[in-house]
Amino acid sequence: MFSRLPKSTLVLLAFGSVYLFWGATYGAIHVAGEHLPVPVVSATRSLISATLIVTICLLRGKSLRVPRGEAWKLVLVGLLFMSANNMLLTWGETMVPSGFASLVISTMPIQIALLEMGLGLFGKGGETLSWRGWTGTLLGTVGIVVLVWPSLHQRAGQGAAAGYSRPLLGVIVLLCAAFSFAVGSVLSRRFRFRADTFVATGWQIGSAGIFNATVAIASGGLHRAVWTWHGFGAIVYLSIFGSIFGLVAFTYLLQNVAVTRVATYAFVNPVIAVLLGVLILHERLTKTELGGMAVVVCAVAMVVYGRVDRSREVVGSAGNAVE
Repeated sequence: MFSRLPKSTLVLLAFGSVYLFWGATYGAIHVAGEHLPVPVVSATRSLISATLIVTICLLRGKSLRVPRGEAWKLVLVGLLFMSANNMLLTWGETMVPSGFASLVISTMPIQIALLEMGLGLFGKGGETLSWRGWTGTLLGTVGIVVLVWPSLHQRAGQGAAAGYSRPLLGVIVLLCAAFSFAVGSVLSRRFRFRADTFVATGWQIGSAGIFNATVAIASGGLHRAVWTWHGFGAIVYLSIFGSIFGLVAFTYLLQNVAVTRVATYAFVNPVIAVLLGVLILHERLTKTELGGMAVVVCAVAMVVYGRVDRSREVVGSAGNAVE
């Protein structure tokens, strides 16, 4: 059915999917984390996504085998993307609003740029930052400070009633989540996987699902889980729309649209997340935080456009960020 649509229509649908589905994942993660233990959320989401991907591969006659020597690399990247990143993000969203969390996570392209620069200094083929990239990095740092400052002073006293009593710890956890994904993105680029993209994604999410399930069982989270329709519905959304539909739409865009346009997801998703958090979850940002949001979004845009033409792979590998 979709193959009969004009290319321009498919591109618009793909952009809408990436913007909306990935922007909404922050709210869904927040809802899921309110109802279920963090490891259970990550494990269930990963296992459902992996099962769907494997089923699709089998129905299409795709072999699940990967080239020799790539299995452990796929597992490592999967653990960084869907275990460390996903569990830290879910945990962080139990301490701060979903829109706020999306803004902290949006610094991930800046972290990738700094990692690449560090590798370049040690002769590992990393990229240097342009003046625009450096300006964006410094601006992003200022934006995070502006974003966090009112939380430390205002929500410290009000947070207990709102459920956000540890904003500073939440920001630290979210920055670690973004860093784990940044490391996974840099490694993924250098590994240059030869496996089919869909199969490789199945390996990554599947290995993370097994690890997450082990953590859920070992920590007693699976035993303590109280399943609700809201919690389960949020996980189903994350598994299908966040992981499957979002990934397919993003891959289509990379193949059919200039990467500079595709990269807009990095600073559009946080705006979508904030708006949905206000409209659906009734979250509120102070005027200072809204100013910090504008600064962070502009900073991420500067870093992305300051290096995107030279690094299609980094933008592409960052596409599964939260989601």
